[in-house]
Amino acid sequence: MARDIVRQWSEDEFFADALPPTDDDVPIEVDGGLLDSAEKVIAYLDEINRRRATSSADA
Repeated sequence: MARDIVRQWSEDEFFADALPPTDDDVPIEVDGGLLDSAEKVIAYLDEINRRRATSSADA
C-alpha cells in the first residue's frame, strides 16, 4: 500500500515565491468586506468569538 508523504516546509520555503505586500493589500472577510483598520479587525474577531461562544452554549 502506497503512503502519501507530506513534509513540512520552513517558513522561508513556503513563502519563497510570494510577492511582497502592496500598500493596498489588506485582509478580506468572506463576504468581501475589507479589514483595512485595526478597529475593523478587532470587531471582526470579536464577532467570531461571540459566535463561537453562542455556538458552544447551544451545544
